[in-house]
Amino acid sequence: MTTILAIFLISLVLSLVLTPLAGKLGERFGALDVPDQRKVHDRPIPRSGGIAIFVAFFATIYFAGFFNTNITNQLSLDRQTAFLLGGAIICFGVGVFDDFRRLGFKVKFVFQIMAASMAYWGGLDFGNINILGLTINFGSLSYFVTVFWFVLLINSINLIDGLDGLAGGVIVFASLVMIVLSILKGSFVTAIFFAALGGGVLGFLRYNFNPATVFLGDGGTYF
Repeated sequence: MTTILAIFLISLVLSLVLTPLAGKLGERFGALDVPDQRKVHDRPIPRSGGIAIFVAFFATIYFAGFFNTNITNQLSLDRQTAFLLGGAIICFGVGVFDDFRRLGFKVKFVFQIMAASMAYWGGLDFGNINILGLTINFGSLSYFVTVFWFVLLINSINLIDGLDGLAGGVIVFASLVMIVLSILKGSFVTAIFFAALGGGVLGFLRYNFNPATVFLGDGGTYF
């Protein structure tokens, strides 16, 4: 538990330092959310906060490799992890490109499907689910269900990014819940990933609460 807490705090501190820099980067190169009649802010706000979370996440995972504890020693780049992180990097890349240069929805949708497909090919799939003791087996439909779930989650977070603190707050809460559940199940690598993610987003929230000075942007919400 101490190791998980340390990972969470490292990511938190890194994000606290990096988020203002990511915001300045967005201002410098035009990654701005311009106010209109549908938005609550009254001035352009950089939509580049996801860069800080992305860097904090991977830097924390890298540093965790030097901890040499029973938990961090389980970290390894197996097929499932590699494909999951590869999909995450694709999502982040297309999101950041859209933040700075803008892409059509169809193009972003295709890349989201590609990223979700990578996770599926790596071994993360909804083969079946259990609801109140009833098991539903998707069989040959598991690929479509898995991709649908990933794409739905990505765009759900993206849609709520416009309100100060909402998207980040949801992610932090979900990450904390997943940390606890992962520890209870003994899935410590999963707990490490959610600790790095939750800490990074919590650091970002320092600058995203009302009045927000930076948004996650597509890069952050997709990631």
